[in-house]
Amino acid sequence: MLAAILPRVTVSGVFWRQLLQWGVVRIPYFIEPIVHVGWSLFFLLLARSQRTGVLNNLNLIHAGSSPFRNFFRGYFVFWNFAWSITERERFREARGLVDWEFEGIEQLDRLVKNEQGAIVLTAHMGNYDLGAYLFAEKMKRQLRMVRAPERDPATDQFEYAERAKVASENFAVGYNTDSDGLAFELLEAIQSRQIVAIQGDRVTAGISTFPTTLFGRNSQLPSGPFALSMATGVWIYPLFVIRVGRRRYRVITEEPFQCLRTGRDRDRDIARAMERWRIILERVIRAHWKQWFMFEPIRETLP
Repeated sequence: MLAAILPRVTVSGVFWRQLLQWGVVRIPYFIEPIVHVGWSLFFLLLARSQRTGVLNNLNLIHAGSSPFRNFFRGYFVFWNFAWSITERERFREARGLVDWEFEGIEQLDRLVKNEQGAIVLTAHMGNYDLGAYLFAEKMKRQLRMVRAPERDPATDQFEYAERAKVASENFAVGYNTDSDGLAFELLEAIQSRQIVAIQGDRVTAGISTFPTTLFGRNSQLPSGPFALSMATGVWIYPLFVIRVGRRRYRVITEEPFQCLRTGRDRDRDIARAMERWRIILERVIRAHWKQWFMFEPIRETLP
């Protein structure tokens, strides 16, 4: 019996997602800030590997800063994550209102008006899921969001059921468990003039990667978005959804670019596009490090 219970109460276990779901419909709105203070500290201390990953990355972003200061910075990462997943769950349960503001509105308009397929390249920041749900409704076009499955199978099943609550004909989720199968699926989506949203700041086993640097450390980032742009000729729109207050988010849309084949050296063309993405990614993360929910350390190779 104990063996069946333990996986549910680990950091990635389904118990915490179920507790969050229970809490958002029962805890009074004005008590939320107090709850988040305590739970953020609880998980900062409990989630050892995630805490190590966050602090490792903060040491790179804030090179030369003291471990003591970075520990407190780590707390704010966990605190912002608590708010983000709570507001995502509240939207799922009650379709709560969210206020939006925009930076780079010209580029966002260009994306909305684009009648061809497009790639939205983003990161584990702010509220990726919430932004995807609402954009799919606003744009009246199908948006296909790519994400990694949860580590725990029970948690993955729970999240799958939760996403079904806000599913629509304009919103679909693809999982990067099969890189070859997903590549064909996304290629078909682009050719059908859909928008594909991909997180481009973390790699998982089984997906194609390309060497680069991130905050001065040799690293690997996903190469799929750039290969897809090269194969289809569509534009890549760097876009980030940043939390700026209670149920208030800012959409930052950067200048779009393409990954074009210019000759026989395919890797050189991908490296050029990857470098452009790296510069944007580092700049946005430095400005909004409290909301970079990267709970694994930047690595030179895959784990």
